[in-house]
Amino acid sequence: MGSTGTDASSLEHSEIKPFRLLGSTRLGVSLTGFFGCALVYALRSNASFAIVCMVNGTAIELLTETTNETKGTSCTILGTPSNDTKDAIEGELMWSKQMQGSVLSAFFWGYLFTQVLGGYLSALVGGKIVIGTAVLASAVLTLMSPVAATTHVYIFIAIRAALGVVQGTVFPAYHTLFSLWAPPMERSFLVGLTLAGAQIGNVLVMPLSGLLCRYGFGGGWPSIYYVLGIAGVVWSVVWFYYVTDSPTKNRRIDPDERTYIEASLADVIVDPSKKKRRIPWRPILTSLPVWAVYCGQFAGDWGAYMMMTTLPLFMNDVLGFDLTSLGFLSAIPYIAYFVVIIVGGMVADKVLDAHLLSTIAVRRLAMLIALVSQTVFLIASGYCGCGQEMLVVVFLTLSIGLSGLQFSGYVVNYLDIAPTFAGPVIGIGNTLSCIGGILCPLMVGAFTPTGSKEEWQLVFWVTGVILVAGALLFTFFAKGEVQPWALAEPDGAEEQKPTQSTENISQKPIAEASYSATPSEQASSSRAAVERMKASRG
Repeated sequence: MGSTGTDASSLEHSEIKPFRLLGSTRLGVSLTGFFGCALVYALRSNASFAIVCMVNGTAIELLTETTNETKGTSCTILGTPSNDTKDAIEGELMWSKQMQGSVLSAFFWGYLFTQVLGGYLSALVGGKIVIGTAVLASAVLTLMSPVAATTHVYIFIAIRAALGVVQGTVFPAYHTLFSLWAPPMERSFLVGLTLAGAQIGNVLVMPLSGLLCRYGFGGGWPSIYYVLGIAGVVWSVVWFYYVTDSPTKNRRIDPDERTYIEASLADVIVDPSKKKRRIPWRPILTSLPVWAVYCGQFAGDWGAYMMMTTLPLFMNDVLGFDLTSLGFLSAIPYIAYFVVIIVGGMVADKVLDAHLLSTIAVRRLAMLIALVSQTVFLIASGYCGCGQEMLVVVFLTLSIGLSGLQFSGYVVNYLDIAPTFAGPVIGIGNTLSCIGGILCPLMVGAFTPTGSKEEWQLVFWVTGVILVAGALLFTFFAKGEVQPWALAEPDGAEEQKPTQSTENISQKPIAEASYSATPSEQASSSRAAVERMKASRG
C-alpha cells in the first residue's frame, strides 16, 4: 500500500497522473451504489404493484375507474379487453380505495422528515454507515410487510412510513460519499451511474412483481416482499465489506488511484474522518447558488413524481391501454431515462475534460435541455388524438428520457458548490422536493376528475410551467465553484474565499485551508502544489 505520508520533496518532483476508470475501485464503489439504488427504489415501489394482487378487486379499480364521460372522450381500449377477468388475481385483503391511497402515500410522509437528518448523519459518521444501515433496515421492514398487512392495515401503514423514514437518509449520504470518491472530472458519470440504479429498480420491479404475484411462493404477493427483502440483506453485507467512506480508508485500492483521487480533491475538501466540521447552516440557507439548485431539483423532481405516479393513469384514461400493456409501456420511458443518465454523464465529463465548456456552462446546458425538452414533449403528448397512441409513447419516452440529463445538471452541482457539506445541503433539497411529491398527486386528482384529454392537458401545462421556471432559475443563479462557506476548514480558522473558480475546468486550487495538518494532509497539500505547478505550466 502506498503511504499517504510521502515526503513532500519527493512529490514535488513527480507528476500525479490520472488513474484509469475501468477496473478501478471508485468505479466499483459506484457500481455497488448502483445496485443499492436499484434496491432502494424496488423496496420503495413494490407496494404500488403488489397491492394489485393483495387487495380483492378494488386495486385494479383504483387505476382504471372511469366515468361514462371519460369513456366518451378517450380512445378505445387497446390490448386485452378490460372485461376479460379470467386471469385476474384476487387478493384476500378488503381495503377500500381510500385506504389503499393511505397505504401508498405513507412512505412519502415518512420520507419527508429525514432528508436533512441523513445529510447531517453522513457528515458525522460517513456515508457508508448511513447507506448500509438504511438499506438493511429497509430490507428488514420489507420482510415484515406480509405479516403486517395480514394482521392490520394500520400496522402495514406504519411499516411503510418507517420505510420512508429510513430511506430518507440514503441519497444525501450518497452525495457525502461521492464528495470523497469522485474526482471533479468524473463526477457526472460516477454519481449518475449510481443514481441511475433507481430507475432500473423501477423498471425491474414491475415485471418481477407480476411474475411473483402469479407464481411466487407464500401465496403469491408475499413473495414480492420476501425476495426483495432478502436481496436487500445480501446487498448490505456486500456494501459493508467492500465500500469505505473514503479512498484513504480503503485497503484494496491501488495506491496510484488513491493518490489520484486525493490529489484531485485536495484543494476543495478534507476527509471528514480527519477532522469534523461544523455545518454552516446560516450560510447554506442564505446562499443564492444553493437555492438555485433547490429550484432546479424541485422542478425536476416534480416532473419525475408526476410521471412516476400518474403515467399509468394517463395511458389508461386517455389512450385506453389495458393493464397488461401498461406494465410494459410504462417501463419504456424509464429505460430511455437510464440510458440518457449514463451517456449524458459520460458526455458531460468528456466536455469538461476537454475544456470545451466551463463547469457551470455544462450544468446549465444540461438543465435547460433536460427540463425544456421534457416540457415540450410532455405537452405535445397531451394533444395527440386517437390512433396516435404509439406517437404518444414516443413523446413520453423522449420527455422522460431526456430529463435524465438533469443528473449532469443540478444533481452533481451539489458537489460543485459544497463538496464538504453535500449531504446536509442535499438533505434540505430533498425535503423541499418531497413536498412536491406529496402535492403533485393531489393536483392530478383535483384536475382530472373525469380523466378527459382536456383535463390532462391542463396537468401537463402546469407541470411544464414548473419545469421551465426551475430550469431558468437554475440557469440564472447557479454557480460552478465551491462556495466560500463550503471550504473544508477547521473550526476557528479564518474563512477564505476561493482564489480560483472551477469554471476554468482545470484542477487548479480553489483555496488552501490554514490549519495544523496531519502527515496525510501534508502529503495531499504537496500533491496539490504539484498540480498547481502543472496548471501554471499548462
